[in-house]
Amino acid sequence: MKPMPKAERLAALVSNVTETMLGISFAPAENKPAHPSLNWRTAIMLVDGPRPVSVGLSSDEPGCAKLAAAMFGCKTDGVDVGMVNDALRELVNMTAGLLKREMALDQALTVPAIVDDKDSLAEIARQHPALVLIAREVGMALWACDGLLTWNVKAA
Repeated sequence: MKPMPKAERLAALVSNVTETMLGISFAPAENKPAHPSLNWRTAIMLVDGPRPVSVGLSSDEPGCAKLAAAMFGCKTDGVDVGMVNDALRELVNMTAGLLKREMALDQALTVPAIVDDKDSLAEIARQHPALVLIAREVGMALWACDGLLTWNVKAA
């Protein structure tokens, strides 16, 4: 097992895929807290095993619509909440897979959860002293941290 990659390395790994597919690139966040307003909806995926890792993608409503539109090849006004959830899950799944490979983790990925409850999102933000990346082209925060995050599950 290898350590969690530095922010610059994770940004390069993720952007290598997202720039081509979606026209979105990521860079390390410069401000703390990095994403106070990017909490309309979050997708979280856990890499469970001897070295647990949590990966999340948070965005505001316009950012979610732009991501889904890019992923589904449509205009933002044609995006519905199901498409948003699918797009968030897909990008967080891809990121978790990249992290799993980069860190040489032989562990299972869980199914991504969508969280949109403000109390749960605040609890998640409180727990993760995370490596945070910000999308350059859209309001989106991608984060990863060692350990499994917990929150009260409320269906999105």
